[in-house]
Amino acid sequence: MTLVDDGYVDDILGRLRENGHAVHHFALLAERATVLRRLTERGLGRGLRRESFAVERLDDCLERLAAPRFAEHIRTDALTVPRVAERIAASAGLRPEPNTDGRLRHRLRRLRVGVRHIRRD
Repeated sequence: MTLVDDGYVDDILGRLRENGHAVHHFALLAERATVLRRLTERGLGRGLRRESFAVERLDDCLERLAAPRFAEHIRTDALTVPRVAERIAASAGLRPEPNTDGRLRHRLRRLRVGVRHIRRD
């Protein structure tokens, strides 16, 4: 989830920590062109029209997420989703199960996620 409002970040993460939860905060960053390409892919050929809100907020979000307060930054431009997950797990001291997805299963999983994010309005 993209959370860039300082007040919301402090409120949500602060309350979690106050309630005794271990919070590991990561900011996944990518170049603007990479994010636009990913948004286009998420639209499954429908272009960026359906992602106008995300595109409108993109520059502000990228700038805010690059700030030091957003904890650990992970540049994702050249990383696959499993590699990002591995980096997060390692940093959080977790040991994930090995990824046994082959190319086809990985592609189908990505397609399913993309379909679930299609807005129908």
